[in-house]
Amino acid sequence: MTFMKTIMVAPLTMALSLLLVGVLTPVMTPAASAQTASAKTVVDQAKRDGLVGERIDGYLGVVGAGLSAPIQAAVNEINIRRKSAYTKLARQQNVSVEVVAALSGEKLAAKALAGTKTMDASGAWSTVGG
Repeated sequence: MTFMKTIMVAPLTMALSLLLVGVLTPVMTPAASAQTASAKTVVDQAKRDGLVGERIDGYLGVVGAGLSAPIQAAVNEINIRRKSAYTKLARQQNVSVEVVAALSGEKLAAKALAGTKTMDASGAWSTVGG
């Protein structure tokens, strides 16, 4: 696990450093535009119900056992759209998709509403404000 942390942390640290010195352009979190209204509505309810949460890698994750088909479809749709947005931004900024996704993941986890779930770098889920 330490090796994986190093892989994720090193590019993230570099990207944060570049952002601070103005090499990377700060932009709106790509995830914000990576969802349709209907998928967002379904996922927002699933988050409130503790079924879905924000992972530190910038994608949505399933908190417990399997989801209903409509919830899983909404999660998949948003994750696909997020990856597309992350890829586009990564190309523009000349960094890896993983760096963009991780930066977005940190922002999304920080913005998570109280009572919802977030996954940390160790893979553990926790309840925001809990």
